[in-house]
Amino acid sequence: MIAVIVPIYNTEKYLQETIDSVINQTLSFTSHVRLILLDDASTDGSLALCEEYQKQYPDNIVIKHYDENQGVSALRNQGLRMCREQGDELVTFLDSDDKLEESALERAVAYFKKHEDIHIATIELMCFGAVEEEQRLNWRFREAEVVDIKKQFNFPHYYVGGVFVRGDALQQLHFDETMNFWEDALAINQIIINEGKYGLIRGACYYYRKREDHSSLVDTAWRNKDRYTTFLETGYWRLFQYSRKKKHRIIPYVQYVVAYHMRLIMMKSKQAMIEEILTEEELENLRNDLQKLLKKIRVKIILSIPTSLPIIEGMLSMRAGKQVRAKRVYKDGDCVLVYKGVELARMSDRTVKLFHVIHDPQSEFDGMWRGRFCTPIYAMKVDDYIFAEHNGKRINSVEHPCGKQIFILGKRLRCYYHAGFAISIPKEWDRAVFGIHIAEANADILMNEIVFDEVKQIYFEEKTEENEEMETNEEE
Repeated sequence: MIAVIVPIYNTEKYLQETIDSVINQTLSFTSHVRLILLDDASTDGSLALCEEYQKQYPDNIVIKHYDENQGVSALRNQGLRMCREQGDELVTFLDSDDKLEESALERAVAYFKKHEDIHIATIELMCFGAVEEEQRLNWRFREAEVVDIKKQFNFPHYYVGGVFVRGDALQQLHFDETMNFWEDALAINQIIINEGKYGLIRGACYYYRKREDHSSLVDTAWRNKDRYTTFLETGYWRLFQYSRKKKHRIIPYVQYVVAYHMRLIMMKSKQAMIEEILTEEELENLRNDLQKLLKKIRVKIILSIPTSLPIIEGMLSMRAGKQVRAKRVYKDGDCVLVYKGVELARMSDRTVKLFHVIHDPQSEFDGMWRGRFCTPIYAMKVDDYIFAEHNGKRINSVEHPCGKQIFILGKRLRCYYHAGFAISIPKEWDRAVFGIHIAEANADILMNEIVFDEVKQIYFEEKTEENEEMETNEEE
């Protein structure tokens, strides 16, 4: 039998969709599936809904109700114990507001028949609800069916939803019941370290619900102070220690798992929230604790993380205890950002943005287009400028005041004092290719083409500061 473990707490609103996604699998529910519904002292109608389904499928649905809240890890552990006692061959996990793609179980069974040496595997993940998008680690499924973590250290895994376990992995898996964040990443990666490999099941999908009210455990964890204090010890350091215990060193895969996840703390979108939650002393402690962790991570691991240059430079600077910057190399009409021989970014891939035409007779910029070049990889100098080209004609911009800056954990990384500009565009131009002149290298680098009517449509139909800020946010 395939067992599906579902911890439940006050999710009556979504639970029917979750249960139906298991019952309506292409693999026969009545013949092959056991659904374990674990109700964690819900106060809504979740338990009653489970009981209605159990009446319809008494041989396939098991319910366990708790009068006092146990926590999601305790429920998953209880589900695992029940599966071991019943001798279930394959076990997977489903949160009570999420759902499975209809062929997920059938594809999982086929995968494990094909790969007899694999004891833990996962399916692709898609977000739905308030946000509909592909999970950014889904690229792995296009690259491999089996991940050998010695060779593919940069194929990390974190979440338990849609993970299938059997055999040795099923016997070893255990969730730390004292943790309220990252407990699934810790448990799953301990198994992956032991196994040395894990499977990627193509074509099957786990649908993770992004709630409108941001009330999921993942969303709320980022506003918990423990996320930036005790978690570093209970999460990152424990995984390091486990790797040392089992492999006598912190293997590259584990270094990458921690570094790739750590980048989230340094993203622009988290900075205001972190500074709001932490005191100055706590923020300084966080920087010090992260530095200790980063010293255990090799530079080549950090350089391999697919993220923005400020985050890479921020990690390297924190690790070194001093400011670290990528080297600018000018070649082939481009500016390439390089550190220790690794290319991290190219100026030609960046984007110049226009906002609107300035209408102010009292201003020296009246009638000119206002724009900004705030790229994470470069802060313009006083003698740099933006230019536009069209049909062999070139027009240079003039500087327009700009106060934009980038901070990571309270430390300023970039100041864009010279990044604002204004430029006079002839009325007959319908479009132009924009570029930057970098004075120190006497280099002109072409970037993106802008169609002026498209910009007018965006900014004249939605004249709000929020829209402007959204359009000028840096890549995280």
